[in-house]
Amino acid sequence: MSFFGMGARPPATGYDENKINGIKGEMLMIQQMKDKASLICLEKCVPNYYSDGDLNKGESNCVDRCIGKFFQTIKVIGTEMQKQQQGGV
Repeated sequence: MSFFGMGARPPATGYDENKINGIKGEMLMIQQMKDKASLICLEKCVPNYYSDGDLNKGESNCVDRCIGKFFQTIKVIGTEMQKQQQGGV
């Protein structure tokens, strides 16, 4: 043991390093999906020739619906994949 615990192994926190890395990977994947959804929905809903700095009501509603559908689809796919992994189809 070193003086004042310096250099000693840190106390166990009860966290599994593999779980932490898995969660970090999931967070990165979610961020990437959000970025992709934003790009897809903006291309779909906002014309390239806009003249106003803000979205109009129709564009805003379109983006909201598009992103909502995107994440609802991801949720359904994730649920189905979990069912398949558990052996139930």
